Parts: sequence; structure tokens; C-alpha cells
Amino acid sequence: MGNILQRLIYNLSAMAPLCFIFALVWYWQKKTMKIPCIAIGIGIALIILFMISFAYGKKHLAPIKIRTSDIAPYDSWVIMYIITYMFPFASLAIEDFNLIICVVIGGVLIMAVPCVNTAIPNPILFLRGYHFYQVSGENGISGCVLISRRRIRKAKDLKMVNRIFDFLFLDAERR
Repeated sequence: MGNILQRLIYNLSAMAPLCFIFALVWYWQKKTMKIPCIAIGIGIALIILFMISFAYGKKHLAPIKIRTSDIAPYDSWVIMYIITYMFPFASLAIEDFNLIICVVIGGVLIMAVPCVNTAIPNPILFLRGYHFYQVSGENGISGCVLISRRRIRKAKDLKMVNRIFDFLFLDAERR
């Protein structure tokens, strides 16, 4: 199972597309390069760290058997991600950029992310061709998210997974 650093990288890397949108909007409205370059650098760093962490996890996580009672597609979150996160950022340009407030907010996020016990789909994986599924186990556990390159239609098609975090699994039967 992934450690705290991997959980931090996984959750923060979901913000990489926001960094790119923010950089684009800032440049479009302010016509300056310093802040967009920093935002793009942060976005690229998050993606690189995530790709390294995910590749390491795929190689080193032991497969476990799973008995699922229900599986449902969960790719629809992409539409919600665009509407709730990216669309509002498209019109955002901060007039008074306060570095201290941004550092404090970033620090609070970095401290909170490892403690959050949720499984969010990652947009970077979606762009790499992965699909997401909501999975419920026969033992009563529900709300788990499965990441897979396969199209899974029936619960019995899923037999082996790698546990990334408590409620996040990677399909071990990759094709």
C-alpha cells in the first residue's frame, strides 16, 4: 500500500491541470510571464512526480484477491472536474497576489492531504487511457475506486487488484 508521500503526490497531482489553466489565464489577462512560468513548472513537477510514483507502485504493490458484489463506471467525474474546477479557473486572475496567503493555504493543503481518507480519480490517469469504477465488495465495503485500462462490465470480471490506498485499487489483471 502507498505511503504518505505517495498519497500526497497522488492527491496534489490532480491539481496539475489547474496550474496550466491558471498560467494560461494569467498570461492572457496580465501579459506577464513570471507567474505563468512558476505555475507551469509546478504543474510539470507534479506530473513527473506522479508518474514516477505511479510506475513504482505498479511494480511493487502485491496483488490481492477481491470479491466484488457490484461495479459501476465512474468516468463521469471528468465532466464534474471540468465544470467545478477548470471552468471557474478560466476566468480567474488575481489582482492582488499575496504570496504569504498562498503559502499558508498551500501549507494547510499539504498537511491535510495525507490525512484525507478518500479515493479521488486522477485526471492524469484519465488522459493516459485509464478508466475509473466504483467498486463494492462482498464483505460490505463500498465506495472504493478502481483504476483500470480494461473495460469492466461485470463484477465477476474483477478478481485481482493492487491496493494503492485504503479505498483506491489498481486492476492487477492489466491488458
